[in-house]
Order: sequence, then C-alpha cells, then structure tokens
Amino acid sequence: MTNGPFDLVLVGRAGVDLYSLDYGRTIKESERFAKYVGGTAANVAVGAARLGLRTALATRVGDDELGDYIIGYLEKERVDVGHVRKDPAGRTGIVFAEILPGRDGKFVFYREKAADLLVTDVDIPASLIKRTRALLVTGTGLSANPSARTIYNAMAVAEREGLTRILNLDWRPSLWSLPAEERVSRYKKAISMANVLIGNEGEYIAATGAKTLEAAIEQIRDSDRVLVVTSGEKGSTVYTQGRRIFVPGFKVKLVKGLGGGDGFIAGFVYGLSKKWTLAKAAKFGNAVGAIVVMGHACSESMPSYGEAAKFIRKNGN
Repeated sequence: MTNGPFDLVLVGRAGVDLYSLDYGRTIKESERFAKYVGGTAANVAVGAARLGLRTALATRVGDDELGDYIIGYLEKERVDVGHVRKDPAGRTGIVFAEILPGRDGKFVFYREKAADLLVTDVDIPASLIKRTRALLVTGTGLSANPSARTIYNAMAVAEREGLTRILNLDWRPSLWSLPAEERVSRYKKAISMANVLIGNEGEYIAATGAKTLEAAIEQIRDSDRVLVVTSGEKGSTVYTQGRRIFVPGFKVKLVKGLGGGDGFIAGFVYGLSKKWTLAKAAKFGNAVGAIVVMGHACSESMPSYGEAAKFIRKNGN
C-alpha cells in the first residue's frame, strides 16, 4: 500500500476474464480458456500504474479464491488495494470471451450478486478522495444501488475539492435491468457531476437517450467539460470549449477488440496528469489502446510508458 497522494483513484468493476485460447472459435466451440484479472476499473488501474501513475482502486470482490487472485494481482501491479474489500455477500464477476482475430468477438457475463455493485461510502471515504488528483467512476456502477449512490457521493466530494472527475461511460446492455428512462436519468446525474467523459458512439447515445452521437454531444456540451469519443483504430475525437479535435488512430493487427477502450483511458488520463495538450493525451491514449488490442489479455497487455512511447515512434501517425 502506498501513502499517497494518488494521481488517480478509481471506483468500479474488478473481475475475472476467461479468454478463449482457441483462436477463431466461438465460445460454444472453444475448449481452452486463459484466466486474467479484468473489469474496466481494474484494467484502467493496472494500465495507469504501469505507465507510472500512483493509483488506487476502490471496489469489492468475492470472499473467495477469485477475490484473493484479483487482490494479489493488483498488488503485484502496484495498484493500492487498501480499499478493495472482500465481501461474503457478493460474488466476483466473470466474463467469457471468444477471440476472433481481426474482428470483435462475443462475450458472456456472469455477474449475479456482483460484489463491485455493493460498494458503499465506507469503501471510498472522503479522506481517500481528498488524497487524489483525479477520480474515475464507471457507468456500470450506476446500474444498481448501493453502488450508484456511492458514486454520486464520491463525485460530490471530488467536485467540492476541485478534482478532475472522469466518467467512463462503460455501457454494457446486459448488465442493466432498469428501464431506459431510469438508465438515462442515472447517467445524466453522473454526467452533470463529471468534467471529463470518455466513451464510444454507442455509449454516448445510451447515456443520453439521444438518437445520434451529434445530438448526444450537443445535449451535454459545456464550456468546462471535456468530451472524448473513441472510435478504435479510426482514432478519437475531443470536444472542448466549442472546439472539435480529431486525433487519428493506429492501424494494427487486431487480436481482440476488448480492452482497447480501457487502454485509451489509461493513456489519456496519464496525459491529463502530465498537463499535456488534449490532442497529445488523446494520441497517447490511442497508442495504449492499440497495444492492448494486439494482445490476448486486457490487463496483462497494458504497456509501460517506455513501450507506449516506442510504439508511437515506430508507428507515428
């Protein structure tokens, strides 16, 4: 455990990824799977830590061997786990994914009684938030209480402290059981409290209830808010203070699409922490995301700063 201050504190999913080792086969056809630590918050935490940021994760995992596995891995990656709680009432989330090189594969979540949705203010107290420079929360955490209430409370503290408040839209349809109106209401409350939003086109539409990306952006644009739209190898677009900044992506040999967005967030947040221009931060995020989708895992494929910088020099766009 580190003593802070932290560069980044995250609240959200930490689970187990089981990715097919039978490349090109569907989940039904696959017989062999590799186990990794996953979940968007855990992935970004590992990515940020590997890049050199002092990072802490607040979440809950099952009180079992899978929970031990996640905590041990995060400790090895130098992510502060002082606020990762083992909860006997919750289960560690699991996702199975097929690996279809060159295109996105399907994935299946098992998240009944997901422990990460049981987080409370005890897990992310004001004292922790006051020790960081940025707070990152995720959309999936809004899908149920007490997690949603905890996220709003944490963002309120961060807002009072004048911290960077990042909302990873993280829209996963199968993880929501609420009506669309309630989903949009919950997202809009979080959006109103965030000053940095990151997601792809579908996530912006789902979060706002708009019919198009353009309508979604127009609905939530604010002079003090940074909106980032990720588009895979096509690149990313940043909207801020009336400007639209497009940053080209990197064309790479895709092993899997999973984790690319998490890699982007880790790289982009690193750039923000170093006070880079938004264009430079987005380019770095594009590079980290491209590196992740070339690997079999998500968390394990996160690069160090040196690896990401070397990739950009070699593949300069």
